[in-house]
Amino acid sequence: MKKNLASIIGLTTGSIMALLSLVSFYLLHLPIESNFNFIIYSVFSVGVVSSVLLFRPQNNEAVTLKHFFNNGFKAFVIVALIMSVYTFLFFKMNTAFRENKIAENTLMIIKQGNHTPAEIKENEERLRSLFMPIMISSTVFRYLILGAILSLLTAAFKTLGFKKTI
Repeated sequence: MKKNLASIIGLTTGSIMALLSLVSFYLLHLPIESNFNFIIYSVFSVGVVSSVLLFRPQNNEAVTLKHFFNNGFKAFVIVALIMSVYTFLFFKMNTAFRENKIAENTLMIIKQGNHTPAEIKENEERLRSLFMPIMISSTVFRYLILGAILSLLTAAFKTLGFKKTI
């Protein structure tokens, strides 16, 4: 099997996930934080697991957990990259979500009653400047952690059940 199969699976999986995210928001008019995300995570899971399961050793090399995990790693890193770019572009073009979250936070601070209008305004500006880095980093870490867990578990099962046939 070709060495770049995991990369192709990662590109395909990431593209499908971004497309599904666009469909859910623009065509189905679902909120960003909806249960539809479980479908997107399912696509991610299938992509990462399949990248591990489809790995075949070349040239009768000894196969270890590392070999299987490496293929899952290639796939989920590419997906994380695609989804981070998607997140950046999406929130750059759709600022309403950010503004709604800032407004919710501002209302919560006002209800506390112990902040001046200047402090509230400063907090809004700080949230605006931190919004994009927070969204991108949470996207990246979410997919990296989930991808590492899925790859490791699948690689462990694959390694235990792998029988080399010649």
